Amino acid sequence: MKFRYQSSDWRSALIAVLVTTLLFIRCSQKVGTQQTPQTASLTGTIVEIDDHGNAVTDLEIAPFTERDWKLGDALEATFETGQKIRIKFVENYGDVPVGDYLGRFSTSTKQFKLAINMGNISETLKLKSESKVVLQKVESLSAD
Repeated sequence: MKFRYQSSDWRSALIAVLVTTLLFIRCSQKVGTQQTPQTASLTGTIVEIDDHGNAVTDLEIAPFTERDWKLGDALEATFETGQKIRIKFVENYGDVPVGDYLGRFSTSTKQFKLAINMGNISETLKLKSESKVVLQKVESLSAD
């Protein structure tokens, strides 16, 4: 029995090895870049501008808890307009100095609000209902 080498066999084997290698690399990159719940961003919609100019969102507490976001955490809010601000996640407006950005849950509706302590965030940033906002936890705000 005589073995006859075919150039197409060599090419097929090489293609199979290359495809397998590329798939392996791609899969390992996906696994390596998955976001943890703490670093995952959170997208919501501004559903209302209240009487004080606060931006009321459709976000509730559960996604914050899943990400292990806590009171005192620094968050970055990015709006559809491309504007970015840093806010402090607080319980009360007075937990930040007058004029600072904050985010808190309404005690009555349990919805997340973006605000300025003693200010009007909707006028300052020209925010409107039905626009999107993306929240991301950041390292920290400057020391209080």
